[in-house]
Amino acid sequence: MSLIKIEDKQKWINAFMIIAAVFAGYIANSFVYQLSDWFDLEARVPGFKVLPYAVALLAGVGTFLILRFRKEVGQHLDEVYTELVKVIWPDRDSTFKVTIGIMIAVAIVSALLVLVDFLVNQVLNLIYG
Repeated sequence: MSLIKIEDKQKWINAFMIIAAVFAGYIANSFVYQLSDWFDLEARVPGFKVLPYAVALLAGVGTFLILRFRKEVGQHLDEVYTELVKVIWPDRDSTFKVTIGIMIAVAIVSALLVLVDFLVNQVLNLIYG
């Protein structure tokens, strides 16, 4: 059973655009606060407390509008979603088995690396110790 259905294409594309806009607003807000730390903007700019939020809002709305009204972006997201619907997702049982297998393989490789490290350390202690 897949969470992604072809009928929900526009809903998922809009959700992605909103998430990208929120992320752009967050980055812009963080950048303005970083500039404030570097250049002491709180003391130099009157009403600085509103500035980071205004910049974040402009960046978020601008990003959403660019993503929404650029034909190439919409077409690309449509193609990505169409391909994503075609993906066959593994079931819970096979995911569990593969995860256990990977954990065992990582444990074995880690043990081998610890052994090699120990042996190299002992050889170096014999040579230089």
